Amino acid sequence: MFVYHAGMDPADASAPRSFCGVDDERIHTFGLLLEAHARLTQLLDADLQASDDISLQTYEVLLRIGRSDDQRVTMSALANGVALTTGGVTRLADRLEKAGLIQRGSCPSDRRVTWLSLTDTGAQTLEVATQHHLESLARHVQSRVDPADLPALHRSLDVLRSDPTEPTEPTEPTSQD
Repeated sequence: MFVYHAGMDPADASAPRSFCGVDDERIHTFGLLLEAHARLTQLLDADLQASDDISLQTYEVLLRIGRSDDQRVTMSALANGVALTTGGVTRLADRLEKAGLIQRGSCPSDRRVTWLSLTDTGAQTLEVATQHHLESLARHVQSRVDPADLPALHRSLDVLRSDPTEPTEPTEPTSQD
């Protein structure tokens, strides 16, 4: 890969054309974030598939339900949390319900709202998979990042995941985050 560097003669016909801004540090930083996310997603997904025969996406849904108030979430809240469309969450919920991991429930005060909660099998799957996932996180994340850098990484990711239009206070790392 040929990279245009400052100081090169832009008139040099042998140099590839450089586009304005492609070497900007912000683009580089965001690219690193995307690449790290993609790589970690691949590694963690493969580990969960091997240990528990579930995908990382399935684990995330079970985790979000298990950690929520009353251990249930609405379909729309889940869609916002896992970056899927409501249609995508509906299809995923269909698969998880068919697998016996979650169940749907109606909201008595609003018929448009569907609650998702864990079945006993879903709760057991979450409990066992969490132990395997923690081992994977230790191997693929904790062991590769300097412990002194983890609080700053946590704060940065917490800021980036929040809604930029709403003022928030950074959270401190917990055993659940």
